[in-house]
This record gives sequence, structure tokens and C-alpha cells, in this order.
Amino acid sequence: MAIEANVSWDTIGPFIVWQFIIPLVAGWTQTILYGIFIRAGDPKPPPGSLRFVRHRRQLLMLIYAAYFAFIIYEIDFNLQRASNAYNDLGVPVNVGESGLQSRFRKLTVRFHPDKVGPNVDQEAANNYYVHLKHARDTILDPAKRFAYDRFGPDVLHQCQQCLTVRDYTSHALLVVLYTYGALLIFLVGANALGFFKDGAYWRYWAVLAIATFEVRTALRPDHPPFLSQYLNPLLLSLGLRPAYLPFQATLIIRKASLSAAQFLGLLIPLYRDDPQKPARPADDSEEARHRQLDRLEAVVRDATMDTSRLLDLESVPFRENEKAKSELRDALKKYMVQNVVHQERNVRNAIGQSIARRRAGVPPGAKGNR
Repeated sequence: MAIEANVSWDTIGPFIVWQFIIPLVAGWTQTILYGIFIRAGDPKPPPGSLRFVRHRRQLLMLIYAAYFAFIIYEIDFNLQRASNAYNDLGVPVNVGESGLQSRFRKLTVRFHPDKVGPNVDQEAANNYYVHLKHARDTILDPAKRFAYDRFGPDVLHQCQQCLTVRDYTSHALLVVLYTYGALLIFLVGANALGFFKDGAYWRYWAVLAIATFEVRTALRPDHPPFLSQYLNPLLLSLGLRPAYLPFQATLIIRKASLSAAQFLGLLIPLYRDDPQKPARPADDSEEARHRQLDRLEAVVRDATMDTSRLLDLESVPFRENEKAKSELRDALKKYMVQNVVHQERNVRNAIGQSIARRRAGVPPGAKGNR
């Protein structure tokens, strides 16, 4: 049994656009917009500045969102243009055998090669009638209809030796295994080499969700409830488009899920404090605390040196008056400790951690405090 994994340009192309082309387009667009909206002679935000990074983030978000919407529109447009057996015959997706045969008899009266007028291309008319007959035969055959609804028309060509529902289901499950297995191997390998770290969690979840949906669609005898009970009735009542078949919904969900995972993964670096450096988890180990104490000691040492220099500078006018000089030094030292040292982030963090480790309800200075 020949198996063809569905990893094609339709899958790889958007991935390349997300990762490489859109950042390039955003850079060019930002340069062009600066040239248009910033007057000649006015300084432009330098690369890496807060204003430059904010503008780049806004541009990327706008382009990412527009491309995501375009992907969904494109796949739906292509599905409508390609049509399907039900739309070609003009019957609903839940048509029965009697309704289908009645409709086909009406089409035969209109499109049978012997019924068309003399000015119509006979070869084209014959090909179209054969197409309609093939569509009718596909829907009338329970196994082919099951496969067509869930896996699309390609499965009838890929698995010509399949005769039963079980044959088609086994073939589809193998395709899912090969396709998503190859995709997972690619993602794991890329992450192991240090690529695509951002959003890796969402990519794996997207692959798992799509594979689960396709397996569910392949194994269940009915159409997914959200299609048959909610989406299709809404679309038909509003006259927006013909009803979706499961294979059409699978294609849209596949594209939307992978694109959404890419979208979320690319948004993560845009909302870090420093877009150039990856976020690191908090480290509360003993070694980290020692490093923090070392930094605190360095801050205190630098503050002491600054205090001494300031005291020497401010006490010059009182060089002959030792008493006034001593009082001034005490006042300046108190000011420096209360208004400079206590405002340091490391000092405040150390004080907060010390207060948090005290036992609840114990007054400050009591013995036995941790």
C-alpha cells in the first residue's frame, strides 16, 4: 500500500513566510514609514531604542494578524473554487439515495451528450457528464462516500485497491502517522539544535490537536457535531457558502492551528523586557542567593566610597571647625544610608526576603527568628 505523507509546499511555505519573510518585510516597511512620516532633518529612532522596538512590535503584530487572516481566507477560497461532488450535483451533504437519483435524472436531461444542442462541444459535454456520473457513483458507494467525506477526493486515487471502510480508515491513519510523525521529528530536531525555542509548547499542542481531530474524524461514522449541528446550518441559513465536508474542515483547522501556533510563538519575543534576550526562569538556589549577596556587598561598598567622597567634598568649608565637621559628616551619612542605599533594588529585595522569613506574629528583634 503506497503511503504519501501530506508534507508539501502548502505546509512548508507558510512556515517560511512566518519565520523569515515577514520579519524582512516588517524591517523594510518600518524604514519606508520612517521616511514618509518623519520630516527631513528630524532624528529617526535608532535601532534597539525603546521607540524603535515598539514600532517594530506594532508592525510585526499587524502583519502577523493580516497574514493569519489571509491564510484562512485563501484555504476557504480554494476549497470553494475546487468545489466537491455534492456541490457539482447540487445536493446537500446528507442527501439520501432516492434524492440523489432523482437529482441525477434531472441533470441527465440537461447535460447528457445526446441531449445537448448542436453548437455545444461534444467532447466537453461528454467529459462533464462523466464527471457528474463519477460524483454520483462516489456518493452511492458507502465506502467511497465515507472516505470522500472525511479524507477528500485524493484518497480515492491514492488508495485504489481499498474496497471497504476499514481499508480507507487504515490508509488514512497511516497517512496521519507518517505526516505528523515527520513533523514531530523535525520540530524535536530543530529544538535540540536550538532553533524555534519560542512557542515550542504551542507547536506541539497544535500538532497533537490536529492529529487527534483527524483520527477522530477517521474513526467515527458520523460527521463532527460542530459541523452538522452548528456551523453548516448557520452557513446555509445565512447563504454564505455551501456546507463544509469533514475533509474541508480538517484542511482549514490544520492550517489555522499551525498558523496560530506560529503566531503565538512569534509573539513571545515581542513582549519580553529585552527583545534581544530570551526570558530566563527565576533561580532561587543557594548559589543564586550567594551571588545576590555579593552584588549587595558591592553596592554597599560603592555607596560607602561615594559617601566618603561626598563627605570630604562637603566638609571643606568646615575644615577648621572639628565639631561642625563631625556633625555634618553624621548628617550626610544618615542621609546617604536612608535615601541612597535603601533605594537600591538589591537592598530592598534583601530586606523583603528577611521580613518574609520571620515567624508570623513575632515582634522584630525576638530571639529565634529565622
